[in-house]
Amino acid sequence: MAATVLVVDDEETQRELQRRWLDSWGYGVFTAGDAATALEMMAAQPADIMVTGVRMPEHDGLWLIERVSANWPNTAIILATGVMEDEVVKQARLLGALDCVTKPFGRELLRQALDRAEQKRSQHTDQNERDTG
Repeated sequence: MAATVLVVDDEETQRELQRRWLDSWGYGVFTAGDAATALEMMAAQPADIMVTGVRMPEHDGLWLIERVSANWPNTAIILATGVMEDEVVKQARLLGALDCVTKPFGRELLRQALDRAEQKRSQHTDQNERDTG
C-alpha cells in the first residue's frame, strides 16, 4: 500500500506542483493551505509523511511540526523552507522534523527526502513490532 503524504503550504502553486509529483510517484496525496486545516486533516486521517512550509498565516510550520510530532509520532515530517535559516532548521529538527529541503526544490530533491522519510518510518515500524512482539 502506498504511503500517504500531506503537503502543507500557503502557496497554491507549490502545493499543486508537489501534489502532481507525488501523485505520479504513486503516493496518496492530501493538501492543506494552512496549519489549522492540516491538523484537522491529520485528526481525520493521519498521513504517513508530511511536507510543510515554514511561513504561513496564523500558525507557522514549526507550530505544526510540534503538534504533529506530539500527536502522530509515526508521521515522518519534512520541512520545506524558502530560506535555509540555521536556527529554523535546528528548531524544526528538535521539534521532530526528519529532513529539510530548500525551496525552490526539484523533483529529485523531494524524492530523496521522501525516500529517507520512508526508510525512517520503516525502521520505526520494525522497532515497534520488536518492542510489542
